[in-house]
Amino acid sequence: MEKRDTIHALAFGEILWDIIDNEPHIGGAPFNLAAHMAALGGEVSIASAVGKDRLGSAALEEVKHLGIDNSFINIHPQLATGTVPVSLDAQGKPEYEIVENVAWDAITLSDAALEAISKRNWDLFVFGTLAQRSKENRQVLRELVDHSNAGERFFDVNLRLSYYSAKILHDSLMLTTILKLNDEEVPIVSDALFSRTMREEEFCKAIFDTFPVRMICITKGKDGSTLFDGKMRYDEPIVDIPVVDTVGAGDSFSAAFLTAYLKGLTKAKALRFASRLSSFVAGSSGAVPAYTGWILDDITAMKDSPDRRE
Repeated sequence: MEKRDTIHALAFGEILWDIIDNEPHIGGAPFNLAAHMAALGGEVSIASAVGKDRLGSAALEEVKHLGIDNSFINIHPQLATGTVPVSLDAQGKPEYEIVENVAWDAITLSDAALEAISKRNWDLFVFGTLAQRSKENRQVLRELVDHSNAGERFFDVNLRLSYYSAKILHDSLMLTTILKLNDEEVPIVSDALFSRTMREEEFCKAIFDTFPVRMICITKGKDGSTLFDGKMRYDEPIVDIPVVDTVGAGDSFSAAFLTAYLKGLTKAKALRFASRLSSFVAGSSGAVPAYTGWILDDITAMKDSPDRRE
């Protein structure tokens, strides 16, 4: 397969701030994934919305700082920038509220923006479930899928609270070529879609038989990750380093796998790179830490690898 120098990706969904001890921390799964893909050399845009407020301005600064294209982020004149207040319960377990009726619940794109999207050659379109909690966003998502006409469409299930339904899962999978979920989500999604709890191999076969999905990544925390493609199964352990902060690790896994795979690396090598980058992020502080030390060698090896798919 010919080496692809730059990946062109469009992400759709929430940009928000986690409020921890009254301190804001930028986040949102599509944003984190976009940030990591940009850090890996991709040209990445995100379709989202922020409020006309202090946090909205700060979010746009973060987008610019991280090298993400902001052409398709709209500023909502009435709704506030999304926030997620996080607190600890009596046992020290985090509790959070994803504030509703915020800017990213009302992502809008003008006809000019949709036309601009349709004129670009996108390698990848990325989306999840949370931003689909509003009917308006579900419509915009379908417009984006049609206008972007991306080579691959990546769906990270990423279930949050009760902001999903069997219909959202079904309709999303009908748009998907590459699926990612974690091992705790497998029984939930299988029950929602097929009315029974399935083990991962049975679940993957049912997905392949029902939807246009060609690959399924299942992440398993300390137990590593597994990739199914309908013919082969690939398993990869994590790097054994002390965990500092798991926020953003799953999104970095997605960004790394997609970057390596779209650059033509074999599925096994793409999965290995994803596991190593997500281990690095989990061993660092913050969702999008600066890449330093051994991971830089991995990134160079990924970009220069002669081992590419036919």
